[in-house]
Amino acid sequence: MATIENGNLKGLVGNVVFRQSNEKTIVQTKVGRKPKQTKGTKAASVSFGVSSAIGAYIRRTMAEVHMGFYDSNMHNRLVTQLQRVNGPSGHISKEKSIRSNKINRLVNFQFNEKCHMQDFMHFDPQIQLLDNKQLTIQFPKFDKQKDIRQPKNCDLLIFNLFIVMLNFEQQQYIHVHSPQIPINLHTGPKMVELEQLSFDVNYKDATTVLVGMNIEYYGFHRHKHLLLNNKSFHPAAIVGAFIN
Repeated sequence: MATIENGNLKGLVGNVVFRQSNEKTIVQTKVGRKPKQTKGTKAASVSFGVSSAIGAYIRRTMAEVHMGFYDSNMHNRLVTQLQRVNGPSGHISKEKSIRSNKINRLVNFQFNEKCHMQDFMHFDPQIQLLDNKQLTIQFPKFDKQKDIRQPKNCDLLIFNLFIVMLNFEQQQYIHVHSPQIPINLHTGPKMVELEQLSFDVNYKDATTVLVGMNIEYYGFHRHKHLLLNNKSFHPAAIVGAFIN
């Protein structure tokens, strides 16, 4: 309750406090009680923190894929995607495990929102994890003139694949494969048919297999190939995600 003294308002009106100091009227907002966290909000806070930590780990693990050419909101987008992996509640244990049967929801995550990989290649590699712990990658037959978007002054592109076996609980790499597939755009047959690739991912303690992919573009200048990719032009994505 506020009162008027000597023409000045003093006291409380709603959540606003009036007081006098050196012939001045000072108006302040009353400090309210900090709302107590519920069990649900605490769990959500833990979930976000753990997802954020895993997202940072994936970003470091996939450094060869995104090469630092990701958009400024990439981490937040990845955290959101990780929470989708863990179900509508988004809850995840403190053990930092994402051993979920929905791990494939990470597939098609784009590291650079400005460059969606499907805008640059009109086909998708078929990636499978077989019962014998062999990971197979098969590119469909494609026309390198029609099925690949070619930037200006590009002579050569390279499909880079990055296959990593991980243990999120221990936050460690188990093993890595990083095959490269160069495609010369101006020589060789128009139609390209690549052989199937196969990799052993049967490693002890490996709980998760992630496959990243990017496309590097090169232009020939002064007797050498120069990388054309940059911060706003770098197709890179997670193209495979499996529980091992």
